[in-house]
Amino acid sequence: MLPALENYLQFIQQIHPLSQESIEALVPFLVPKNFARKDFLVHQGNVSDELHFIVSGCVREYFEDANANEINTWFGFENAIAVSTYSFFSQKPSLTNIQALEDTETIVIKHEDLQKLFNQFHEIERLGRLLAEQYLVQIEEIKIILQTLSARQRYEYLLQNKPEFIKRIPLKYLASFLGIKLETLSRVRGQK
Repeated sequence: MLPALENYLQFIQQIHPLSQESIEALVPFLVPKNFARKDFLVHQGNVSDELHFIVSGCVREYFEDANANEINTWFGFENAIAVSTYSFFSQKPSLTNIQALEDTETIVIKHEDLQKLFNQFHEIERLGRLLAEQYLVQIEEIKIILQTLSARQRYEYLLQNKPEFIKRIPLKYLASFLGIKLETLSRVRGQK
């Protein structure tokens, strides 16, 4: 078994242990994929039928507004699930892009295969629910922080709680994510 696949199975076993039968059913549907920096995992406007577990690397999720500005909404690192939630679960065109910021290795499962596994194995379905709950908690936390804190407080929150954002994400993307101009972010960083 590939090391990336072994790492993924260890990760999910920590969230919800699976029986050997479930693991043997799941493994044939898991496909390793590699993306070079700037490659797209998901294109805005296309239906996304793949869920990516990030083994190594970093990705960003963003959309383009009416003025072609890129609005960054999420960043994913090792052990995160990278998926256009809206598109994957509704099977409608994606509202966002997901792009590799670094060379990135993922483990992929197709929508159709995941649905089959959910129907056949209650424990795989439960694992999916627990992963979805973790994702929703993270999204809620970030949403509240971005809506209630000042620019300086948002940056300080990232420094204290998500240092990988500061270390690995280009400043222009970080500024967009924080909802501030690049100049404002530079000023806030300069005041540290």
